[in-house]
Amino acid sequence: MNTLTQTTSKEPVRVNRENPKPDSPNGQDGGSGRVSHSEAEPLAGAARAMHATLRLGELYEIVVRTVATLTESEGAILLLHRPRTHHPVIFKMWLRDTDAPVDLPSSVGRTFIHWLEGRPLSTGSFSNTLPAVEEAIAQAVGDRGATAERWVPLVHRARTMGAIGVLTSATHSGVRNQTLLVPLAEQAAVALDNALLYRQTERQSLENQMLVEAGRMLLSTLDLDEVLDAILDSLQKVVPYNAGGIFLVGRDGRVERIVDRGYAPEKETGASPLENKARRGLVGWVAANGKPLIVDDVRQDARYAKARELTRSEMVVPIFAGDRLMGVLNIERDLVSGFFEADMDLVSAFAQHAGVALERARIHAAVLEQRRIKGELEVARQIQTTFLPGASPKIAGFDIAGVNIPSAEVGGDYYDFIDIIDGQIGIAIADVAGKGIPASLIMASFRASLIAEIRNNYALRSIMQKVNRLLCERNDQARFVTAIYGVLDTKNRIFTFSNAGHPPGILRRADGTILFLKEGGTALGLFENSIFEERAIGLSPGDVILLYTDGVTEMVGKDGSMYDMTRLTDLVRANSSQSAEQIVSAVRTSLQEFADPNAPVDDVTMLVVCVR
Repeated sequence: MNTLTQTTSKEPVRVNRENPKPDSPNGQDGGSGRVSHSEAEPLAGAARAMHATLRLGELYEIVVRTVATLTESEGAILLLHRPRTHHPVIFKMWLRDTDAPVDLPSSVGRTFIHWLEGRPLSTGSFSNTLPAVEEAIAQAVGDRGATAERWVPLVHRARTMGAIGVLTSATHSGVRNQTLLVPLAEQAAVALDNALLYRQTERQSLENQMLVEAGRMLLSTLDLDEVLDAILDSLQKVVPYNAGGIFLVGRDGRVERIVDRGYAPEKETGASPLENKARRGLVGWVAANGKPLIVDDVRQDARYAKARELTRSEMVVPIFAGDRLMGVLNIERDLVSGFFEADMDLVSAFAQHAGVALERARIHAAVLEQRRIKGELEVARQIQTTFLPGASPKIAGFDIAGVNIPSAEVGGDYYDFIDIIDGQIGIAIADVAGKGIPASLIMASFRASLIAEIRNNYALRSIMQKVNRLLCERNDQARFVTAIYGVLDTKNRIFTFSNAGHPPGILRRADGTILFLKEGGTALGLFENSIFEERAIGLSPGDVILLYTDGVTEMVGKDGSMYDMTRLTDLVRANSSQSAEQIVSAVRTSLQEFADPNAPVDDVTMLVVCVR
């Protein structure tokens, strides 16, 4: 549910302002911090528009157009700081009667960001900025003569993300509806943060897939030459470069072999430029210290050993196999500041795969093949493990526990506890059809989409519908997700949930009554237009909720039967007075005693909530 709509339907929104009385050329209340009833409706509409998309490109234009329209100004400007990306500063201006925003100089935007970060953290508006900002605006507007009248910083999660400015001109003098500026900026900050989070999780999912594919390529051969070529070819797909090389390090610490791309052919006599890099250049420094390194401008670093005339920036990353240094990855670009910290994170993760590949290429082929299979599964397990909570939440009046027991083959089970707001916690359990790396990647996409939509604070049915549509866009019907997502209101003791084709959860009431949590809709990723419903149930002391995946009820026993719902329900009844951890343990023990050791098994995931 949209919290803004809830608030404006009851009383005007009150906002703390840094400058409580800014200039108000039209006699309007310029800074009382109070949004009137007449302003609440357009503000709510603006919030809906900003939260209607998670695509950053669309959101940039929505923000500036909405701000300019509601303030009846000549135009609006958006400044956004996106650290650890290739385009860390977005600086855009939209003027009336123009089709698209105009880009302002990013260098000026960076200066403006530094200036904003030096101000006290506040959502209040201000009128004066840097001369460089005003000059950039003047050059962009040309003869229209528009100037920046007022700015509001974009602040979210105790971080200054940027600012929004409004423009005035001879035809649009003064800023109207000034009381809308701060709440508009607050809604824009939340929407932009959601979109940035979505972009980040989507990028991480794609990077994980890219790393998995690169890892599979590296592990596809036992020949060292083929491994070295695969490393350089795969790295080009992960982080593009103009020149690169692998410098293999022997057990004595000396570089014993070099494989390269993009460098001039080496001379037959004398030490080559690449050998100089290995001995005394940045490559030699990383080999000696075992730490990754980025140099924004190699001309300014005394350690640099030139091997190309056009190189301006360089990244060097060590390749380890366990504690042993196997070699060094070196990549170069022809522009200053060509690499970012996010690139180093990605290349360092890639280097771990490269280290494993090099290690395996040097041992017996049969042993290498066995480790290749194990390593591929380990990559998927690492992806899956990062999605699981480190510990169960501690909440007064509730006892909560969960567990994931992986099978021999990597599966797609997932459970999580997600902080929403004070007094509310999201509880999720899900299972992807299928196993292996594809199932892990689908689960990564599901988790990223779920968390992004939860941050929008929609109703559960809306969250499930949006997640379903996103999965349908990226998925085929062979890979669907069953899930239960619910919100535990710990203050009012209400659990609201929606079941998307998942095995029904069990609610054992304190009086012994059993309810099955099955309301919701179809599995996610099957039908784009699926409709989901939600159900809210009140909880009382002594109630127990058990959520689980089908690995529990479909466990095959020694007699060929399955561990069905009847057995599971009886077990919950018998252990309802125990702690959540003890109930989880009781189910595990029962499954171990029941299971046929020779039968194939699925991942087992459980989540228990006891009301105290």
